[in-house]
Amino acid sequence: MMTTIASLLHTDHMATVETLQALEDLLRRNRSAPAAGSVRPVLERLATVLRAEVQKHFGFEENHLFPEFTRQGETGIVMMLTHEHRAILPLAMRVAELAEQALAAGFTDGDWKDFAASGGELVERELFHIQKEEMGLLSAISALIDADTDARLAEIYRREVV
Repeated sequence: MMTTIASLLHTDHMATVETLQALEDLLRRNRSAPAAGSVRPVLERLATVLRAEVQKHFGFEENHLFPEFTRQGETGIVMMLTHEHRAILPLAMRVAELAEQALAAGFTDGDWKDFAASGGELVERELFHIQKEEMGLLSAISALIDADTDARLAEIYRREVV
């Protein structure tokens, strides 16, 4: 049975996957810079979800969830996922920044090339990361986190992330 915190993380993961799929579709449909107005909803969602995913979701995991794992000697998964966070963080922030710039001023050809390259790399890295968390982290939570800790973590998550 999935814990409350695992369920909250899963819901967040699915929202991020949906956003990354929209990014992937945008990149596949546009070989050259589209008019920002024509892709405004995707760019707005990208900027919002990426900042929330990177800053809040990763922060929650690193500051609240991973210490619980470390206390129980589960350092391998913590080190692997933290390392991935460090690789994804600047990339996600770059894509969010480029999306915000395009919303304000449109894409130049150079901006689009940067956005497409960064966005493609982000889709690949972040989807793989989410798969690892879905398959490994969420099941580990169920095995390692007791009911009281689950309730405490869920409350923190709701307060800090949602």
